[in-house]
Amino acid sequence: MRRLILAVAALLCAGVVAVFDPQEEARILLTTMTVLAWLFVGLYGWRSPWRSTEAGKTLMFTAAALGLIGLQLISVWWLGDYAWRNEVRAVTVIALVLSLLHRLVVLWEFQHEEADK
Repeated sequence: MRRLILAVAALLCAGVVAVFDPQEEARILLTTMTVLAWLFVGLYGWRSPWRSTEAGKTLMFTAAALGLIGLQLISVWWLGDYAWRNEVRAVTVIALVLSLLHRLVVLWEFQHEEADK
């Protein structure tokens, strides 16, 4: 079932690229990314004990950072060139950078913990 869902999603994304002009394509795909990121945050936060492991925390942090970046990018379409836009973008990108660094540190620790056993 998972492969079918991913295959259909890939075909839909390819259809968006083929049918829409680049501006509309970006709006559709970025909005979809943002909705999926926040859906993950909501479902994972509500139904899973994500705080109990470092892996769970890093999944949550990365999904939230992607959701924030998506909101910042699509907010320009909604609000135009608003005050503090560059600073908000910088903060969202820093959040993603730190979440990805956290992922790498957790992976490094996990792999070296396994090697030490």
